Amino acid sequence: MKESNVTFDKGFWKSFGWFLAIAILICCLPWLFTRGIGFDFTQTGQIGDTIGGIMGPFVAIAAAGLTFIAFWVQYKANIQQRHDIAVERFENNLFEMIHIQQDITNGLLVEEMDPNSNVRISQRGRDVFQFVYETMNHRISLGDECRTSTLKHALEISDEVKMSIPNLKKMWFLDHYFRHLYRTFKYIDDANEKLISSKKKYKYACIVRATLSQYELIMLFYNGFYHKRFKKLIEKYALMNNLRIGLLASEKDINLYCRKQSSEYSYEQDENRKMGMEYQKSAFVYNN
Repeated sequence: MKESNVTFDKGFWKSFGWFLAIAILICCLPWLFTRGIGFDFTQTGQIGDTIGGIMGPFVAIAAAGLTFIAFWVQYKANIQQRHDIAVERFENNLFEMIHIQQDITNGLLVEEMDPNSNVRISQRGRDVFQFVYETMNHRISLGDECRTSTLKHALEISDEVKMSIPNLKKMWFLDHYFRHLYRTFKYIDDANEKLISSKKKYKYACIVRATLSQYELIMLFYNGFYHKRFKKLIEKYALMNNLRIGLLASEKDINLYCRKQSSEYSYEQDENRKMGMEYQKSAFVYNN
């Protein structure tokens, strides 16, 4: 939706057009009345007095017109002020949510005992996501058996792991992170279209996305398959736009999403596909 905060918009010019037409008509009346079109002013006084009497209403109408213009400008200024205040309030809330998200990220801590050296390994902040994805050992169901494996290796072996990531006990400490991240994007999506247009919502989503590291995006990528509502937001706002495809676990995913990022792959091609285990093209390239 295109936003319009112009003071002298179509509504103003339509109203002002009627005022101008009436004003021009009144200006023409003295000329018409002195051209002998059925009125004889020689018996009713000086023509100048007659013209003065006719122009009096015109002056009053002109004053009324100027008053209307002043009222209109003030009216539009009040609307613009309310709009600006609402946008400022929205942005303040959004940036506060981003700040909280950064605090959550910086407060992340994960520890694991190295089975080879028997030394405790710990990671903090953004480094947690790479550690959880590539290094940490998880008990993961692969087919009919449960194995100890890194998340990346398990995803390389089986697509079904995508749907069970949030159930891994060692991943539970990330629940708060993903819940708040979802609420941040949902806050953008829920904004009134009259206040924040779709294109502006995308720009705000890009600001949030820019705060995420590559491994945060990778973890969001795989976490999204389980959380359908988050998956819709990922596809709506192209949250995987800057994803490093080469970090994905399987060659199948790498090849698929390399194709989806290309201009040769159209958005319509996703309409006839089962999208439970993959993302639409719009998750990588914004569909405006």
